[in-house]
Amino acid sequence: MKKTILIAITAVSLFACKSETKESTNIVNPDQYGYTIIKSANIDIVKEINVDLTNYDFVKLRSHYLDSTKVHDNLNIQQIDVNLATFIPMKNAGIKFSIEGEPMLFEIIEKPDPKTGYTNYVDTYYILGVTKNGKKNLSKLNQIFAMKDGKVLEEWDVYDTAPFTDLMK
Repeated sequence: MKKTILIAITAVSLFACKSETKESTNIVNPDQYGYTIIKSANIDIVKEINVDLTNYDFVKLRSHYLDSTKVHDNLNIQQIDVNLATFIPMKNAGIKFSIEGEPMLFEIIEKPDPKTGYTNYVDTYYILGVTKNGKKNLSKLNQIFAMKDGKVLEEWDVYDTAPFTDLMK
């Protein structure tokens, strides 16, 4: 009888301790990174931004940004329209961009930053292919996008410029 009561108490205790979390298809390996990574619309927007750039689709690309968006391009701060204009000479020179392999994209959702009010950031790591006349150079690219309501509020890009300048010679 004591064994039956002990087994019943153990079973009830186990069920009582079990968390009531709902399974979600958008959470990716939450324990792997120590925080929750979510597949989100913001990540899809950032992927689309990079595809639009590789296609030089400036109209579609521009639609993801606010008029006031600042781009920190290797510490050079520009408004979005000024930044996009820097790609026109590369397009005219026949430079093609490609995304090599599978990029890493993470969305970080935080409490609102007291200074900026930003809450969502998409952090990316890419290997960017830069090709002209059959010659291909590779560059590592890290981008961070501050997002709100499906639009980029601010963008930070860090990459090696040598692959670009080498092909512009």
